[in-house]
Amino acid sequence: MTTPLVEFELDRHDWASLAVISPKEEWRRNTPVSLAGLLSALSEEEAEKCYWQLENRIVVSGYLFEAAPAAVPVLLAGLAGPLSEPAKGWVLELLFQLVAGQTDPEAVERGSGDLGAECRALAREGLWLLYRDLGHQFDGQVRAILEILDGDSGRVGAVPVRVKRKRAR
Repeated sequence: MTTPLVEFELDRHDWASLAVISPKEEWRRNTPVSLAGLLSALSEEEAEKCYWQLENRIVVSGYLFEAAPAAVPVLLAGLAGPLSEPAKGWVLELLFQLVAGQTDPEAVERGSGDLGAECRALAREGLWLLYRDLGHQFDGQVRAILEILDGDSGRVGAVPVRVKRKRAR
């Protein structure tokens, strides 16, 4: 079950109009279903299945399609709420793929701008959701995302020390 914040973010977009790797309208319409499924997944298998429906549609081998930027605030809304452990791991993996990606050449031909820069700008709006998870179970994944998003590497390196110090008290 998704949170009201996730539902709000999903409803903000006309997913059928946002290109994915396939011209099939069904694939476009399934994007929000796959995002909701990923965020509400309880098992590793369920989360992984939804992840691959997105990884092979909105981002493929590091190339982003027009639906990718719309997915970023949905993922951040999910990170703001409760997620199962498997869902969180796959959400962070997808977020990494989106912020590390670049515009697919076909998307460029369709007139899309720099979808990677757009994904990174949108992800920076949730920067502190990511910093919150440093020093915890998904530290490596979060650190990889933050190294792309936050040019202040001193902050990325300093936060875990404080988190660990605070937990030790």
